[in-house]
Amino acid sequence: MNKKTKIYLAIIWGLTLSIFFVLLFSYYNDISIFNLTFFLLTLLFVSNFSMFFNSMTEITTSMNLPVLLTTFTVFNPFWAGLIALLGTIEVKSQQLGFVWYKFLFNRSVFFLAASSGALIFKLTRPVLDGNTFPILSALFASIVYFLVNNLLVYIVVNLADNDVNQMSLLSYFRELSKNLITSYFLGLVLLASYMYFSKVLFVLVIILLFIIKDFFYSRLQQMNSYTQIIESFLKVIDSKDHYTEGHCERVANYTYHLCNEMNLSRAKSEKIISIAKIHDIGKIYVDDDILRSSDRLSEHEYQEIKRHTEYGYQLLKDIDLINDELEIIRYHHERWDGRGYPKGLEGEKIPVGARILTACDSLDVMITGRTYKPPMTKEEIIEEFKKCAGGQFDPEIAEKMIKLIRDGYFDDKFKSEEKIRELEFSLEY
Repeated sequence: MNKKTKIYLAIIWGLTLSIFFVLLFSYYNDISIFNLTFFLLTLLFVSNFSMFFNSMTEITTSMNLPVLLTTFTVFNPFWAGLIALLGTIEVKSQQLGFVWYKFLFNRSVFFLAASSGALIFKLTRPVLDGNTFPILSALFASIVYFLVNNLLVYIVVNLADNDVNQMSLLSYFRELSKNLITSYFLGLVLLASYMYFSKVLFVLVIILLFIIKDFFYSRLQQMNSYTQIIESFLKVIDSKDHYTEGHCERVANYTYHLCNEMNLSRAKSEKIISIAKIHDIGKIYVDDDILRSSDRLSEHEYQEIKRHTEYGYQLLKDIDLINDELEIIRYHHERWDGRGYPKGLEGEKIPVGARILTACDSLDVMITGRTYKPPMTKEEIIEEFKKCAGGQFDPEIAEKMIKLIRDGYFDDKFKSEEKIRELEFSLEY
């Protein structure tokens, strides 16, 4: 610990002791031991239970402020600060290794933040809210608690480690501001349950919040696992077929814009985009010589590469996280007129995700070209979508794609006319 940090800690401890005794003599009076014990145990439960979920999910969050907002209405600044000082002790973290100066600093921070918040609440409530529900005074109390707590922590972190890339104070608070907003509204819910109902409902709401939080974090972990699976398969595809490396990523990008243009729900769009990233996964079972061939495919080779849609479906169908949208992979080479593969589906019998992917997959081929086929210009691609609407493509999707192209969403992908003529010349000679 450097000298500056030692001086800072000494100042904080001295300030805490001074304010502790000032508040003690100013606000000490008879108090309900039952209320004091109730809120102290509740905060201890919240602090330690919250850390359990955080350790499982590696996501930092806190329910301390929502609970403390109610203590601001029940207790004066001294008792609210004392409850925060004792109730935020994390038993699990102490078992991992007790560091006395960190322990004292954390206790001081919570006492100063909570007593400051409670004091602001007491001063502003008569002016801002009167006898009504304390929305504004609770807001100001939350802001003060948030500022005192995080400012003291920010200073000690920057003093303790001069080697870290220090974040500006403004950036630091901007990053944490979402936590303040969430904590404030959760605090209002708890406060209303306590003021208008009972301690029983207050506790039940806390339990419900933890259940919701647990569900949310479990869902977040599931989404992270889903993303990791998609990214892993994407690497497999690119390593297998170097010629089309980046193809799936580009198709996913086109899919994102097309889903937005079609006003699909966010959940539906995310699934289609994720599947677009791995739509060619079945090619890992196709012979390398066929994939890397620079000539037009023979009938036998064409029949073999057509099987990649079924290969991809069979490969992924047993993975629960992604198996509900795998029809997109299976049918992304079906055509609106029924002349596609593997089943010859037509019209709206083809899943909408597969119809979207057909258009986006074809767009990338048109833009990038192949060794036997040069890339097309922007106007040529528009004409191709017009010509194939109702044939290869869903007419509505073709119309949406043309609009996106005309609006310039993919202009950075198109080759210049001069470059295309050069490619055509090289193919001819």
